[in-house]
Amino acid sequence: MAQLFGWLDHWRRLTVLAAVLWPATGCRLVALPFLAWGNEQARKVPAEYPYLAGKKVCILVWADPDTEFTFPYVRLEVSEHLRAALETTVHGVTLVPNRDVVDYQNRNPDWTTQHPAEIGQRFGADRVLAVELTRYTTREPGSPHLYRGHMASNIKVYDTAVPDAGPAYKTSIEVSYPPESMGAYGSDDRAIRLGMMQLFAAQTAARFHERQEKVK
Repeated sequence: MAQLFGWLDHWRRLTVLAAVLWPATGCRLVALPFLAWGNEQARKVPAEYPYLAGKKVCILVWADPDTEFTFPYVRLEVSEHLRAALETTVHGVTLVPNRDVVDYQNRNPDWTTQHPAEIGQRFGADRVLAVELTRYTTREPGSPHLYRGHMASNIKVYDTAVPDAGPAYKTSIEVSYPPESMGAYGSDDRAIRLGMMQLFAAQTAARFHERQEKVK
């Protein structure tokens, strides 16, 4: 009989222990699906043009006269933001000094009549990243007092080993900054341009390296 009561007491303790542990373990088990669903999933996106890696690249920026008049350093500023983005994300890439390229453009007003690959050869580059700015503004269209950057460009890559060939790769990039709305109260032209060019450079560089992209 004593053995029976001992067994029953042992069983009671196990039952109490299970009742205590279940809320903790049970909550975790129930929460796991929610935690998994809450994590944003991502997928690998391959580079559209992976052949800048390990290459020496010459960045060549074109802007229309009105844009250059309003923003005199636009070619150098855009190319410098692109340099920073490419060096950060594209393995082994090196860049021709952008100031040297812009100086060449300034000394040769007819540079636009030359093949981009020919200009790249002058600087010992393997590839030329040609950037044709089709839009560059820090104000919302029709609302000159509302700050919001809009930047668009045709992007082409030329292989300097084949100076008479067309582009080896081409795409278009268009960004707005801030992406979703007007600039915050107190924003100025400088801050809008900085954010706009950083976003443009990041999206351009993304075409040349493998990246992670959120699954919508």
